[in-house]
Amino acid sequence: MNHNEVPSDESKDPMRESRSESSDEDIRCLLDGLHLQMFHLMEDQDLLHLLVNKQTCRAGLILARVRLHHGSERTSAEAQLPRGQPYKAITRVIETSSPHGKYFRITRHPIDPILRYFRPLTTIFGRLVPESLRVANRHWDHCLDMVVECANIRRELQSTIDSIKKLRTTLD
Repeated sequence: MNHNEVPSDESKDPMRESRSESSDEDIRCLLDGLHLQMFHLMEDQDLLHLLVNKQTCRAGLILARVRLHHGSERTSAEAQLPRGQPYKAITRVIETSSPHGKYFRITRHPIDPILRYFRPLTTIFGRLVPESLRVANRHWDHCLDMVVECANIRRELQSTIDSIKKLRTTLD
C-alpha cells in the first residue's frame, strides 16, 4: 500500500461529513428564510397593485366628474402647455445604485419659474384651478409614489428569487 492511498474504511471522515451536513442545514435554513421573504414581498406587491388600481380609479372618476360638470365649454385643446422654452419636470423617477443593488426613487424639485420648474396645473389651466382637479392631481402623485415602491419591491423580489436559485444549485 502506498503512502498516498487511503484505506477504504477511513475514506469517510466523520468530521468532513458533519461539516457537510452542517453546511447543508445552514443552506436549507437560509432557503427557508428567503422563501418566507419572497412570500412577504409577493403579498406587499399584490397589496400595492390593489392600492394603485384603487387610486387611479378614484383619480379617473374625479377627472370624469370635472369633465361632466364643465361640459364641452372647456376642450382638451385649451389644456396645452404654452409654446416657448421647454418645461422641466418637477417630479422625476431616477434609478440609483446602492451597495444592496439598484432601486428607483422620486425626486421632486421646488417650483421655480426662473429654472423653468412650473406647477403643471396652474400653468396649464390658469390660476383658478377647480378643487377637484387639485384632488385628482394629489391622487396621481400618490399613485406615482406607489408605482415606484411597487417597482422596487419587484426588483427585490427578483433578487430574492435569483438568490434562491443560486442556493438550490449549491445544495444539489
